[in-house]
Amino acid sequence: MTKASLLPRHKLRGLSMLNVALIAIVLAIATTAYLLFFRGESEAAGTTRPTVAVARGDVTAGVSSSGTLQSSQSASPQFATSGTVTAVLVKVGQVVAKGAAIARIDPAAAQREVRIAEQNQIAASNSVTAAQETLDDAEDAKDEADAAAAEPTPTPTPGQQAQTQTQSQGQSPEVVVTNAKASLARAKADKEQADQSLEAAESDVANTTLTAPIAGTITAINGSVGSVAGGSSGSTGSTGSTGQGATAGGSTSSSTSTATGTGFADISDLKTLQVVAAFPEADAVKVKAKQAATVTLNAEPGNTLTATLTSVSPTPTTTNGVVSYSATFTLAKVPATARIGQTANVTVQTAKATNALYVPSTAIVTSGTTYTVTMANGGGSREIQIGVRGDSFTEVKSGLDEGDQIELIQGAIGTAGGTGQGQGRTGTGQLPAQPGGGQFPGAGTGAGANRGR
Repeated sequence: MTKASLLPRHKLRGLSMLNVALIAIVLAIATTAYLLFFRGESEAAGTTRPTVAVARGDVTAGVSSSGTLQSSQSASPQFATSGTVTAVLVKVGQVVAKGAAIARIDPAAAQREVRIAEQNQIAASNSVTAAQETLDDAEDAKDEADAAAAEPTPTPTPGQQAQTQTQSQGQSPEVVVTNAKASLARAKADKEQADQSLEAAESDVANTTLTAPIAGTITAINGSVGSVAGGSSGSTGSTGSTGQGATAGGSTSSSTSTATGTGFADISDLKTLQVVAAFPEADAVKVKAKQAATVTLNAEPGNTLTATLTSVSPTPTTTNGVVSYSATFTLAKVPATARIGQTANVTVQTAKATNALYVPSTAIVTSGTTYTVTMANGGGSREIQIGVRGDSFTEVKSGLDEGDQIELIQGAIGTAGGTGQGQGRTGTGQLPAQPGGGQFPGAGTGAGANRGR
């Protein structure tokens, strides 16, 4: 007889229930594992990627940067004549015309120099008159001597011989004339110098009133009544596309840079603002004058402005080892709320394909210089030739036809058009957001567009 047969019936029932419970637990674990792993893989294998049709329209590419709003023309005029400021005739925010009076300094010292210069000029003029008379007398004497020498003379008496010997010991008429001419030349040079000194003194008097070299708005006043001003080399400023300096009140304006705080006052033309932005060297080679651009201000992100690339600096700026080139953009229309110094984001259109086939950049897989897309419905991959690469869409030159269905590759390494960085995009199972109310550009209209960064 076995030990099991010796156990009571109630203990045998307890062991059977325990075994059943253990078996149930094992079955539950196995079922859960199957549902989590095998079924999940099966469902994933059956998931379809989103597809999109090859469309036709315009594709654009560009590069972007940020900069600041600046005036296309500004100046910081300074007194060319030193003196104490006696009057300030403008205030910050005031609009002034070119040549308008800004401030004055005490003219007493300059007026005194004018009086001295006038006296010197009179004296120099008198010297010229005297030297001219001396030369006239010398030439007359020479003419008489020449005439006397040409006439036959009788044999001189002893007295006449003595007189001739006395005359020969002095200067000849020719030497006298030569010396008189030299004296006249010196007198005329002194007169010319006196004239220039008087002109400079009169200019100093005129420069005791500082005038605006350009028309614009007074943005700062750096002096006050009672302060000593002037005596500097003038002012500097930006004159925009003209590249010419303006002179007024003894001050000058150059086209090198916009300078503020260097003169007695700062003036800017607020009606012709421009954007100055720096582009890294890789992007700078893609931009050139007359290219179209769009501008958005951080203060008004919803307002897109049009602009034209005016110029690109030929010399670079290096900051922390990064080389960049400054570009200047002229706005077609300046918003009334625009202010100097506001941050502006600029996108320059560097390439455009019109009426071209295109696909989302996220559908393209890049391997070196080879580009492929995956055809929908198991059509496999197909190599294509691309053209303009925008930020969202890429031009297809060959390999696809309009209307072909392709898959949007999730997690593929795509061509981040416009930037050239080749960054990949991760799919979300949804079609990418499209301009024009979420519709794929060009679908039904044939006018797709993309703006690259």
